[in-house]
Amino acid sequence: LRFYRRLLQMGVNNVEIWNNLGLCCFYASQYDMALSCLDRALSMASDNAMADVWYNIGQVAIGIGDLGLAYQAFKIAVSVDASHAESYNNLGVLELKRGSFEQARSNFQVAERLAPELHEPKYNSALIAFDAGDYEESVEMANSALETLPGHEDSSDLLRQLEKVLSLL
Repeated sequence: LRFYRRLLQMGVNNVEIWNNLGLCCFYASQYDMALSCLDRALSMASDNAMADVWYNIGQVAIGIGDLGLAYQAFKIAVSVDASHAESYNNLGVLELKRGSFEQARSNFQVAERLAPELHEPKYNSALIAFDAGDYEESVEMANSALETLPGHEDSSDLLRQLEKVLSLL
């Protein structure tokens, strides 16, 4: 926070500073300041940066437990930038919480198509497939997640669970 304050004192005033300052305030548990900074970032944002600011608003909303605001923020992020894969992934997670498994799966697939370098949509898809009893798909997606992020412990745990389940069949 001190460094961002110093940048502002030096006259640096852009959307990235306010966006990052908002995240720093959030992680410092200064929630009111976090939202004020992100609001300031929104007021300065061009179309290129607006999706990232809305994504961060969604992250803050999840952190404070306002899932409705988070859902709206991620929806706005993808409406501003239809290729914002992280927002699609988080929308999928929120859809899972709502019990909309097909919509969640669809969001994870879009996120994976848009950003194959992300492991989260692949891992989340593996979890949905596991819960649905589609073990072959689950193994495939968990392995894909591990290819993207070797050493991802949750994916490794899921594969171990799948090995146990498949050995019983």
